[in-house]
Amino acid sequence: MNILITGINGYLGSSLAKSLHENYNIIGLEYSLHNLNRINDYNFNVYSVENGIPDELFVENKIDIIIHTATFYGRQNESVRTLANANLFIPFDLLDKSIKNGCNTFINTDTVLDRFVSAYALTKNHFREWLYFRRCEIKIVNMQLEHFYGPGAPETNFITAMIKRLKQNETSIDLTEGKQLRDFIYIDDVVNAYQTILKSQDLFDNYSEYQVSTKQYISIKKLMMTLKHLTGSTSKLNFGAIPYRENELMHSETDNSALVKLGWRPLNTINEGLQKTI
Repeated sequence: MNILITGINGYLGSSLAKSLHENYNIIGLEYSLHNLNRINDYNFNVYSVENGIPDELFVENKIDIIIHTATFYGRQNESVRTLANANLFIPFDLLDKSIKNGCNTFINTDTVLDRFVSAYALTKNHFREWLYFRRCEIKIVNMQLEHFYGPGAPETNFITAMIKRLKQNETSIDLTEGKQLRDFIYIDDVVNAYQTILKSQDLFDNYSEYQVSTKQYISIKKLMMTLKHLTGSTSKLNFGAIPYRENELMHSETDNSALVKLGWRPLNTINEGLQKTI
Protein backbone atom coordinates (compact mmCIF):
# COMPACT_ATOMS: atom_id res chain seq x y z
CA MET A 1 0.00 0.00 0.00
CA ASN A 2 1.34 3.43 -0.98
CA ILE A 3 0.93 6.20 1.57
CA LEU A 4 1.70 9.84 0.78
CA ILE A 5 2.70 11.90 3.82
CA THR A 6 2.62 15.66 3.38
CA GLY A 7 5.04 17.61 5.53
CA ILE A 8 7.17 14.48 5.75
CA ASN A 9 10.12 16.40 7.17
CA GLY A 10 7.99 18.02 9.86
CA TYR A 11 7.87 16.73 13.41
CA LEU A 12 4.65 14.74 13.06
CA GLY A 13 5.18 13.79 9.40
CA SER A 14 8.68 12.42 9.97
CA SER A 15 7.58 10.55 13.11
CA LEU A 16 4.80 8.89 11.12
CA ALA A 17 7.07 8.06 8.20
CA LYS A 18 9.67 6.40 10.42
CA SER A 19 6.98 4.40 12.21
CA LEU A 20 5.05 3.28 9.12
CA HIS A 21 7.78 2.58 6.58
CA GLU A 22 8.25 -1.08 7.56
CA ASN A 23 4.64 -1.94 6.68
CA TYR A 24 3.85 0.58 3.93
CA ASN A 25 5.55 2.20 0.96
CA ILE A 26 6.03 5.80 2.07
CA ILE A 27 6.13 8.72 -0.36
CA GLY A 28 6.72 12.27 0.83
CA LEU A 29 5.59 15.77 -0.05
CA GLU A 30 7.42 18.84 1.23
CA TYR A 31 7.40 22.51 0.33
CA SER A 32 11.13 22.44 -0.42
CA LEU A 33 13.66 19.64 -0.83
CA HIS A 34 16.62 21.75 0.33
CA ASN A 35 16.51 20.47 3.91
CA LEU A 36 15.19 17.01 4.75
CA ASN A 37 17.21 16.65 7.94
CA ARG A 38 14.65 14.62 9.87
CA ILE A 39 14.51 11.85 7.24
CA ASN A 40 18.06 11.90 5.85
CA ASP A 41 18.65 8.32 6.98
CA TYR A 42 15.63 7.01 5.06
CA ASN A 43 15.28 6.43 1.34
CA PHE A 44 11.87 8.04 0.90
CA ASN A 45 10.83 9.38 -2.48
CA VAL A 46 9.98 13.03 -1.74
CA TYR A 47 8.34 15.56 -4.06
CA SER A 48 8.35 19.35 -3.76
CA VAL A 49 5.20 21.48 -3.65
CA GLU A 50 7.09 24.76 -4.06
CA ASN A 51 5.52 25.27 -7.50
CA GLY A 52 2.22 23.58 -6.70
CA ILE A 53 1.21 19.92 -6.46
CA PRO A 54 3.41 18.21 -9.09
CA ASP A 55 1.54 16.13 -11.68
CA GLU A 56 4.33 13.55 -11.70
CA LEU A 57 3.49 12.69 -8.09
CA PHE A 58 0.37 10.84 -9.25
CA VAL A 59 1.77 9.82 -12.65
CA GLU A 60 4.72 8.00 -11.09
CA ASN A 61 2.87 6.58 -8.07
CA LYS A 62 -0.47 4.94 -7.35
CA ILE A 63 -1.36 6.70 -4.11
CA ASP A 64 -3.75 4.70 -1.94
CA ILE A 65 -3.86 6.89 1.17
CA ILE A 66 -2.84 10.46 1.91
CA ILE A 67 -1.87 11.50 5.44
CA HIS A 68 -1.90 15.28 5.40
CA THR A 69 0.26 16.70 8.22
CA ALA A 70 1.82 19.75 6.52
CA THR A 71 0.79 23.04 8.12
CA PHE A 72 1.93 26.52 9.03
CA TYR A 73 0.98 27.56 12.57
CA GLY A 74 1.82 31.24 12.29
CA ARG A 75 4.34 30.95 15.11
CA GLN A 76 7.02 32.66 13.02
CA ASN A 77 4.87 35.65 12.10
CA GLU A 78 3.86 34.27 8.69
CA SER A 79 1.37 36.46 6.85
CA VAL A 80 -2.30 35.55 6.65
CA ARG A 81 -1.82 34.98 2.92
CA THR A 82 1.00 32.51 3.64
CA LEU A 83 -1.15 30.64 6.17
CA ALA A 84 -4.09 30.49 3.78
CA ASN A 85 -1.89 29.17 0.98
CA ALA A 86 -0.26 26.49 3.14
CA ASN A 87 -3.30 25.40 5.13
CA LEU A 88 -6.10 25.82 2.60
CA PHE A 89 -5.20 26.36 -1.06
CA ILE A 90 -2.31 23.87 -1.44
CA PRO A 91 -4.16 21.06 0.41
CA PHE A 92 -7.30 21.92 -1.61
CA ASP A 93 -5.33 21.28 -4.82
CA LEU A 94 -3.95 18.07 -3.33
CA LEU A 95 -7.46 16.93 -2.43
CA ASP A 96 -8.67 17.70 -5.94
CA LYS A 97 -5.85 15.75 -7.61
CA SER A 98 -6.20 12.84 -5.19
CA ILE A 99 -9.86 12.51 -6.17
CA LYS A 100 -9.09 12.73 -9.89
CA ASN A 101 -6.40 10.06 -9.56
CA GLY A 102 -8.49 7.53 -7.64
CA CYS A 103 -6.96 7.85 -4.19
CA ASN A 104 -8.99 5.89 -1.65
CA THR A 105 -8.60 7.80 1.63
CA PHE A 106 -7.58 11.29 2.73
CA ILE A 107 -6.51 11.45 6.39
CA ASN A 108 -6.40 15.08 7.48
CA THR A 109 -4.57 16.51 10.48
CA ASP A 110 -6.80 19.13 12.06
CA THR A 111 -6.97 21.22 15.22
CA VAL A 112 -9.42 21.25 18.13
CA LEU A 113 -9.17 25.06 18.33
CA ASP A 114 -12.15 27.28 17.61
CA ARG A 115 -11.89 28.93 14.21
CA PHE A 116 -11.58 32.47 15.60
CA VAL A 117 -8.71 31.80 18.02
CA SER A 118 -6.14 32.47 15.29
CA ALA A 119 -5.62 32.73 11.54
CA TYR A 120 -4.13 29.21 11.70
CA ALA A 121 -7.30 27.81 13.29
CA LEU A 122 -9.49 29.66 10.78
CA THR A 123 -7.65 28.22 7.76
CA LYS A 124 -7.75 24.70 9.21
CA ASN A 125 -11.48 25.01 9.84
CA HIS A 126 -12.06 26.22 6.27
CA PHE A 127 -10.26 23.19 4.85
CA ARG A 128 -12.21 20.84 7.11
CA GLU A 129 -15.43 22.21 5.61
CA TRP A 130 -14.17 21.50 2.09
CA LEU A 131 -13.30 17.97 3.13
CA TYR A 132 -16.81 17.41 4.40
CA PHE A 133 -18.27 18.94 1.23
CA ARG A 134 -16.34 16.46 -0.96
CA ARG A 135 -16.84 13.41 1.27
CA CYS A 136 -18.82 11.57 -1.42
CA GLU A 137 -15.85 11.70 -3.79
CA ILE A 138 -13.19 10.27 -1.46
CA LYS A 139 -13.19 8.71 2.00
CA ILE A 140 -12.28 11.36 4.60
CA VAL A 141 -10.84 10.79 8.06
CA ASN A 142 -10.38 14.01 10.02
CA MET A 143 -7.96 13.82 12.96
CA GLN A 144 -8.37 16.66 15.45
CA LEU A 145 -5.18 16.80 17.48
CA GLU A 146 -4.61 18.34 20.86
CA HIS A 147 -1.23 19.98 21.53
CA PHE A 148 1.39 17.30 20.88
CA TYR A 149 4.98 17.36 22.07
CA GLY A 150 8.03 15.17 22.64
CA PRO A 151 11.77 14.77 22.02
CA GLY A 152 12.90 16.47 18.83
CA ALA A 153 9.93 18.83 18.54
CA PRO A 154 10.83 22.21 17.01
CA GLU A 155 11.60 25.20 19.19
CA THR A 156 8.32 26.78 18.10
CA ASN A 157 6.54 24.06 20.11
CA PHE A 158 5.39 25.59 23.42
CA ILE A 159 6.74 22.84 25.67
CA THR A 160 10.05 22.63 23.81
CA ALA A 161 10.47 26.41 23.99
CA MET A 162 9.71 26.51 27.71
CA ILE A 163 12.06 23.62 28.51
CA LYS A 164 14.87 25.38 26.66
CA ARG A 165 14.30 28.67 28.47
CA LEU A 166 14.06 26.95 31.84
CA LYS A 167 17.23 24.91 31.27
CA GLN A 168 19.04 28.12 30.35
CA ASN A 169 17.90 29.55 33.69
CA GLU A 170 16.58 32.75 32.19
CA THR A 171 16.14 35.35 34.94
CA SER A 172 12.41 35.55 34.38
CA ILE A 173 9.80 34.20 31.97
CA ASP A 174 6.68 36.29 31.31
CA LEU A 175 3.45 34.29 31.04
CA THR A 176 -0.31 34.72 31.14
CA GLU A 177 -2.09 33.96 34.41
CA GLY A 178 -1.98 30.36 33.24
CA LYS A 179 -5.54 29.38 34.09
CA GLN A 180 -6.10 27.81 30.67
CA LEU A 181 -6.73 24.08 30.91
CA ARG A 182 -4.98 22.15 28.17
CA ASP A 183 -4.61 18.55 27.07
CA PHE A 184 -1.04 17.82 25.98
CA ILE A 185 -0.42 14.51 24.19
CA TYR A 186 2.91 12.76 23.72
CA ILE A 187 4.13 12.21 20.14
CA ASP A 188 4.20 8.39 20.39
CA ASP A 189 0.54 8.33 21.36
CA VAL A 190 -0.31 10.53 18.37
CA VAL A 191 1.57 8.21 16.01
CA ASN A 192 -0.24 5.22 17.49
CA ALA A 193 -3.56 6.96 16.83
CA TYR A 194 -2.77 7.17 13.11
CA GLN A 195 -1.65 3.54 13.11
CA THR A 196 -4.99 2.59 14.65
CA ILE A 197 -6.82 4.50 11.92
CA LEU A 198 -4.87 2.74 9.18
CA LYS A 199 -5.73 -0.65 10.66
CA SER A 200 -9.43 0.25 10.91
CA GLN A 201 -10.10 1.64 7.42
CA ASP A 202 -12.86 -0.80 6.56
CA LEU A 203 -14.98 0.52 9.44
CA PHE A 204 -15.20 4.11 8.18
CA ASP A 205 -18.04 5.89 6.45
CA ASN A 206 -17.44 8.61 3.85
CA TYR A 207 -16.57 11.11 6.58
CA SER A 208 -15.20 10.17 10.00
CA GLU A 209 -13.80 12.43 12.70
CA TYR A 210 -11.60 11.52 15.65
CA GLN A 211 -10.25 13.66 18.46
CA VAL A 212 -6.76 12.68 19.57
CA SER A 213 -6.41 13.59 23.24
CA THR A 214 -5.58 12.14 26.64
CA LYS A 215 -8.47 13.61 28.68
CA GLN A 216 -5.78 14.52 31.26
CA TYR A 217 -6.20 18.28 31.61
CA ILE A 218 -3.54 20.50 33.14
CA SER A 219 -3.44 24.25 33.60
CA ILE A 220 -0.65 26.19 31.93
CA LYS A 221 0.37 27.40 35.39
CA LYS A 222 0.70 23.87 36.76
CA LEU A 223 2.49 22.76 33.59
CA MET A 224 5.08 25.52 33.95
CA MET A 225 5.60 24.84 37.63
CA THR A 226 6.06 21.13 36.84
CA LEU A 227 8.57 21.92 34.09
CA LYS A 228 10.47 24.24 36.43
CA HIS A 229 10.65 21.48 39.05
CA LEU A 230 11.70 18.77 36.59
CA THR A 231 14.43 20.93 35.02
CA GLY A 232 15.68 22.28 38.35
CA SER A 233 15.47 25.77 36.89
CA THR A 234 16.09 28.97 38.82
CA SER A 235 13.96 31.04 36.42
CA LYS A 236 11.21 33.19 37.92
CA LEU A 237 7.79 32.54 36.40
CA ASN A 238 5.92 35.83 35.98
CA PHE A 239 2.31 34.69 35.77
CA GLY A 240 -0.02 37.46 34.61
CA ALA A 241 2.68 39.47 32.82
CA ILE A 242 1.09 38.72 29.43
CA PRO A 243 -2.62 39.21 28.70
CA TYR A 244 -4.69 36.38 27.29
CA ARG A 245 -5.07 36.52 23.51
CA GLU A 246 -8.43 37.45 22.05
CA ASN A 247 -10.88 34.51 22.03
CA GLU A 248 -8.51 32.49 24.21
CA LEU A 249 -9.69 28.93 24.79
CA MET A 250 -9.81 28.60 28.59
CA HIS A 251 -10.85 24.96 28.82
CA SER A 252 -10.05 22.55 26.04
CA GLU A 253 -12.69 19.82 26.08
CA THR A 254 -12.37 16.87 23.74
CA ASP A 255 -13.90 13.43 23.35
CA ASN A 256 -11.52 10.63 22.40
CA SER A 257 -14.11 7.86 22.92
CA ALA A 258 -14.50 7.13 19.20
CA LEU A 259 -10.78 6.46 18.91
CA VAL A 260 -10.74 4.42 22.11
CA LYS A 261 -13.50 2.21 20.63
CA LEU A 262 -11.08 1.32 17.83
CA GLY A 263 -8.60 -0.02 20.41
CA TRP A 264 -6.40 3.04 20.91
CA ARG A 265 -5.49 4.60 24.21
CA PRO A 266 -2.77 7.04 25.29
CA LEU A 267 0.05 5.30 27.12
CA ASN A 268 2.02 8.29 28.42
CA THR A 269 0.93 10.50 31.31
CA ILE A 270 1.86 14.17 31.16
CA ASN A 271 4.65 13.69 33.75
CA GLU A 272 6.11 10.72 31.87
CA GLY A 273 5.99 12.58 28.59
CA LEU A 274 7.60 15.70 30.03
CA GLN A 275 10.42 13.68 31.64
CA LYS A 276 11.14 11.92 28.32
CA THR A 277 11.13 15.24 26.49
CA ILE A 278 13.43 16.95 28.97
